[in-house]
Amino acid sequence: MPAFNFVAEYRDMQPAADRDIIAARDKAFAKAKADANKAISRIVDLAYFAYRIPLPAESDANEWFGNILCADDPAFSIQHDLEEAARIATLVLRDRLGNGFWGTPVLVHAAAFAGKRQTVDNHALSIVSRDALKNLVRIRGFVLKRPEISPGQAAPVSALITKYGTEGDETTDVQVLQAIAQDYDSQIKQLTKSSNEAIEAVFAENRRLAEEVDLLWWHLGGHSYLLDMPLEKVPDALKPIVVGMDVGEMVTALPGPYGSYGIIRKALGSKADEPMKLSEAIKALTPEHGFLVKDKPDRYALAPVHGAASDVLLSGEPVSGTHFKRNTGLSFDVKLTAYELAVQAYHERVLSKVDWI
Repeated sequence: MPAFNFVAEYRDMQPAADRDIIAARDKAFAKAKADANKAISRIVDLAYFAYRIPLPAESDANEWFGNILCADDPAFSIQHDLEEAARIATLVLRDRLGNGFWGTPVLVHAAAFAGKRQTVDNHALSIVSRDALKNLVRIRGFVLKRPEISPGQAAPVSALITKYGTEGDETTDVQVLQAIAQDYDSQIKQLTKSSNEAIEAVFAENRRLAEEVDLLWWHLGGHSYLLDMPLEKVPDALKPIVVGMDVGEMVTALPGPYGSYGIIRKALGSKADEPMKLSEAIKALTPEHGFLVKDKPDRYALAPVHGAASDVLLSGEPVSGTHFKRNTGLSFDVKLTAYELAVQAYHERVLSKVDWI
């Protein structure tokens, strides 16, 4: 895959931009990309900007991203140039998707909310994210090579011993012993590191396969893991949320087993593609469904389904359409298919379990 060309991509979005602005944006892109590589919270912040989602009151995203963008363009204002901030954030996320970061596609899918939120590139980010997730499936066999344990590189101890045996050489027996000990220590560290990497690769793959087996048995059993009740007893309006949260609860690492999406569709059956309002699903929640959520998500806007559910089940209050719109930028009556709603709940659950949102 060719390297991501920020300048070309940016000029496609802003063909009239002058060279000084392009140069400034290129530097901002590089800095934002570096920050995103250092902290998950920054990747999440970029999703807020890319999809123009209302930021939490306590967020410092405006400050850190604004400082990056105005460093080489003093006229830039994060308050007045949100569209420009959205462009840079979108391109940083696009670059991450092209580089195969496993968590970014799931984050982008959650932020897009089944296509109800749009980026400045007219959904191109969401499309690239979908393709990135599919590519991860296709390249799995090439990425997961057979783990190998490699020995360390031997130090030239023998040359030191030869010098030690040479008449008139000043090498001492202490120096020889120290060199042997250092060589031994270095090789042990290298062997340990190589072994741990091989074990981790095998462990991660076994975990993924174990989760897929668990999901298959979950589907065959037709029993909600979280509610401890048969899925057939769950109200139809609520079933997509229960299915998505159940599947997400059984996943422990991003991006999750790729069979999850098929399991979700199978669990929903013939009603998978039926449209419904989010508000209808949330209004179907009752106290007996309290085990669906334990905490209110820190990033409510990126987890609207869990946020609304936690309002009802943890706060005991009906969700206000105005409050929901202010927190998420979405209508509480937004329409999705049952499958889209279940997948949204699934993505939110997995992201929350690994402390992304």
